[in-house]
Amino acid sequence: MTSAFFGLDIIRRALAAQKLALDVPAHNIANANTPGFSRQEAVQATTPPYTIPALNRPAAPGQLGTGVQIAQIRRLRDQFIDAQIRQEGQSAAKWKAIRDALSQVEVIFNEPSDQGLSMVFSRFWNAWQEVARAPETIAVRASLREQAVTLAGAIRHTYEQLKQLRDQVDYSVSIKVDQINTLARQIFDLNRQISNIEAMGDQANDLRDQRDLLMEELTKIADVTLSETSTGKLLVFLQGRPLVGEVKVAELAAVPDPMNGNLRAVQWADTGQPVAFNNGEIAALLEIRDMTIPAYQRELDAIAQALMTNVNAQHRAGFDLNGASGGDFFVGAGASDIDVDASIKGDLTRIAASASGAPGDGRNALSIAQLQFAKVLNGGTATIDDVYRGLISQLGVSAQEAKRLQENQDLLVEQLTLRREAISGVNIDEEVTNMIRYQHAFEAASRLARAYDEILDTLINELGR
Repeated sequence: MTSAFFGLDIIRRALAAQKLALDVPAHNIANANTPGFSRQEAVQATTPPYTIPALNRPAAPGQLGTGVQIAQIRRLRDQFIDAQIRQEGQSAAKWKAIRDALSQVEVIFNEPSDQGLSMVFSRFWNAWQEVARAPETIAVRASLREQAVTLAGAIRHTYEQLKQLRDQVDYSVSIKVDQINTLARQIFDLNRQISNIEAMGDQANDLRDQRDLLMEELTKIADVTLSETSTGKLLVFLQGRPLVGEVKVAELAAVPDPMNGNLRAVQWADTGQPVAFNNGEIAALLEIRDMTIPAYQRELDAIAQALMTNVNAQHRAGFDLNGASGGDFFVGAGASDIDVDASIKGDLTRIAASASGAPGDGRNALSIAQLQFAKVLNGGTATIDDVYRGLISQLGVSAQEAKRLQENQDLLVEQLTLRREAISGVNIDEEVTNMIRYQHAFEAASRLARAYDEILDTLINELGR
């Protein structure tokens, strides 16, 4: 048989449960704009009934309920959607890095524009045409010299800018490695806190939100895989090796690689073993640094070498205003150091415009001008202008493709994020409704307490009279 205070004990549990349940939507509303926060809900469950089955239990028609309790504060999260967001966000981050880099390459080439190499090449060839028309005129020779100096400087400047961009990307690789190490240490620290809390039977909801937010950031940088232990620790693997383990963090290092121009190679800090990346921002940066930019540098170098080789060969076949055989017009080994020969810079009469040695003969200058249409590249199938236009065309196509793929991935991530928000996001109207529901339940329990108080008052104070 239950005591006279049995009902008060049920009411006590009800008041405590509804009060705690009321605090949960308040916490949700307070964090409605907190990045990475997941909506929580109080899961209510009945307390163990009376009596517990036993041979000597009091005779009763059945078990009597003893009230309500908060079984857990549940975090509303869909792990499958989270995994999809991490995977697709990783690809989105990779294509964004590629798009940004190609956009910078487009700015370097600056085509089409009056300052682009295409227009500078055109002015250079036209200057030779003018010299062919008036080979004895110092003014047109001076114009040719200036156009040649401008062309050589533009090629060198473009090549140097590509080199600087490559160095910037290399520096970004080291920054990303530092970010990976920082995120790994933070995840490891949260693992320890979460494991300790959940070992006591509590739910570390807010800490799990923080860890998931860090994991999303980490998976954008590198193609890591995840595995959660029974103790709540999240293990992070990179190329099958634990980056975040149960007992330690294995950090990465970016060290100069003598085999790659002292550009930074990513390796495990403790063993020195190289680390390869297949997706994410750092994979994109390595691809841009080691493949994309060098490819444009090689193309530009080939154009510069073809220009120097063919112009010099034709220039040596001619004669200058003094009747002497022509020398090299350009000097240098390629795009990095191409320049106009110092003798031509200092003496305009050294320009070998004549094919016969006669001062009024401009046929050699015309032959040099016609090199614009000579197929001297790609095995004799393309002109210098053809190769340069092809380079710019390919750059534009690659940039547009990277932009399209990045936009597609962003759209996919946005849709997945909306699906997650439908589950984990805080809806203010819904939370206010829950607060009202729990408030009414609390008020009902309070009224029930007053009713029991009246009953007990009658039993204690009135029946004895």
